[in-house]
Amino acid sequence: MKTNIHEFQNSLRRLESVFEHMVSDVAVLAADQFDQNFERQSFFGQKWEPSEYVKRTRPGGSLLVKSGHLRRSIKKQISGSRITFISNAPYAEIHNQGGTINHPGGTAFFKKKGQTIWVSNRKAMGKKYPRTKPHKIEMPQRQFIGDHPKLEKMIEKEIEDIITKAFK
Repeated sequence: MKTNIHEFQNSLRRLESVFEHMVSDVAVLAADQFDQNFERQSFFGQKWEPSEYVKRTRPGGSLLVKSGHLRRSIKKQISGSRITFISNAPYAEIHNQGGTINHPGGTAFFKKKGQTIWVSNRKAMGKKYPRTKPHKIEMPQRQFIGDHPKLEKMIEKEIEDIITKAFK
């Protein structure tokens, strides 16, 4: 009887270890797929709509990657069986979900050869540039993080592979 309880406890410890590794492996898989969305410039095949600004200033260039901050800001948090992805980039949510930005105005600019050139607040300080009025900016959704059937299938396969290896 003692042997069976001891074997059962060992099996439980093994199961706990497999589960912890499984959660970690799934988190790595999802993080890699979210990062690849930046390479694909789409959310699992749903292409991102380029803005007029990107079309004009970086034709054929990368969307959502100017400095790389947004892409690098994505972090995973694991708590038990829960995996959460977060970003400290203040513009992450509006890009991922889309929506309307109520811009307060006051952005300095000037015109050069028919193009609007935006001026940073630091450079505009003490100078008399025209300023924008309050306005709305419609931001199209450019999702890079979230649930998707393709990701769910990848996760299911990963879990099956882990369980199959663990209990050969």
